[in-house]
Amino acid sequence: MRLAAKRGFLVILIIPLFLVGCISLEPFGRTLLKARIPDDFTASGAGWGSHYGTQFSGRATSSGEPYQEGYYTAAHPTLPMGTIVLVRRAATGRYVFVRINDRGPFVAGRVIDLSHAAAAKVGLLAAGIGRVELFVIPPQHPLIAHL
Repeated sequence: MRLAAKRGFLVILIIPLFLVGCISLEPFGRTLLKARIPDDFTASGAGWGSHYGTQFSGRATSSGEPYQEGYYTAAHPTLPMGTIVLVRRAATGRYVFVRINDRGPFVAGRVIDLSHAAAAKVGLLAAGIGRVELFVIPPQHPLIAHL
């Protein structure tokens, strides 16, 4: 009887943990990992993404604000400053929301330079570069208020 009680307790404990693991506190949860991107997100290109080196920490970006490794920011050659972009790593589906605050990258063939924190979120730190997809979030999107 005690074994059955232990199993019942484990079932009661494990099921809620499993359900909590399926819920993400990030915008749109895990649905963006391999699922369809919402229609109002505008595809802005795909290509090689990279990240800033630590030597840029504290230096002024093109927007005038200092580069902060722990912020979710990025450099893009043409998108307006302040644009919010979903960057999804093509190989893994991991994604991050970043705010454009700098110009770059200045290496041919690259489409975006991510901050250290953003690169870690999508798993680009070890490799240094990786294939990414970019989606611009419209300024009026309700998600913007939560970022």
